[in-house]
Amino acid sequence: MSDNTMTGYAYPRYAYPRYAYPAAYYAVALDYFQMEAHRHDQWEIMYLVTGTCRVEVEGVLVEMEERQFICIRPGIPHRLEINQGERSVLLNYEFSCLDKMGGTDLNSLAEKDAGFAELMVSPEPYLLLTDYGKMEYVLKDLISELERRDRNSYLLDLIFQRMLIEWSRCIQDNEGVTGMVHLKKARKYIREHFREDIRVEDVAKYVSLNHSYLQTLFSKAYGCGIMEYINNQRLERAQFLLKNSSMNIVDIAFEAGFNSRQHFGYTFQKKYSLSPKQYRKLKGQNIAADTGKWQKSLRENGETAGANRLI
Repeated sequence: MSDNTMTGYAYPRYAYPRYAYPAAYYAVALDYFQMEAHRHDQWEIMYLVTGTCRVEVEGVLVEMEERQFICIRPGIPHRLEINQGERSVLLNYEFSCLDKMGGTDLNSLAEKDAGFAELMVSPEPYLLLTDYGKMEYVLKDLISELERRDRNSYLLDLIFQRMLIEWSRCIQDNEGVTGMVHLKKARKYIREHFREDIRVEDVAKYVSLNHSYLQTLFSKAYGCGIMEYINNQRLERAQFLLKNSSMNIVDIAFEAGFNSRQHFGYTFQKKYSLSPKQYRKLKGQNIAADTGKWQKSLRENGETAGANRLI
């Protein structure tokens, strides 16, 4: 899949083949990872769900924050770096653009979405974007469908097209939506304090905004109010610990910011239609910190080819 020769590769940055095909994907939690510089002929999207990491692109070290994602054009040398102890959760998706008929028709999508058309012909080697919309959830849906043995090619194509549209929307949001600086600051405060008993007024005071206006910004950007956003952060933390740790459920409840096991259990059941215990039994897993062992590539017929090394 990857080309590590670093020589003799030329990709037309101002044009693209018409049809897109999924090439590789992963969702992983890492405590440490050092990738050698490499490049390949796929577009790559790397999304940081939680934690911190750095991606070196063409010799430039790009610092990533939570809910940011980097889009790297084909043929661009890059590598991922996570320092020891920097717990990070990443989503990764790669797709190939080919002239062979089939896959997702990028020209057809470009005709309907001017933002996507501009994205595909941009000369920039990479884009670093903050997700103010639903890019994370679309990527998770895309990876989840690819994981299915009975994956539906039509549904997969629809989710992929939605991901491309969310991607172009993120570019527009990053360029021009008012209040995003305040939202970024509010999210940072929530990320650092969601384990505590924080209120809407605390967040508004930190970002120096009227709490009603901040509520409006959250509703517009995330489709929920501030307290719901805080609870979602707590639930995501609990979800991660249930899947990837051996902590007991009471400790997980308090670690995630809930003031009692009962409140945690009720809130979790309401959100996921499973109790924390049922969720752990269904989803619990141990993930090794080596993407090269388990990254899944896809053959042209859509079947999973198994594990391929990244480097």
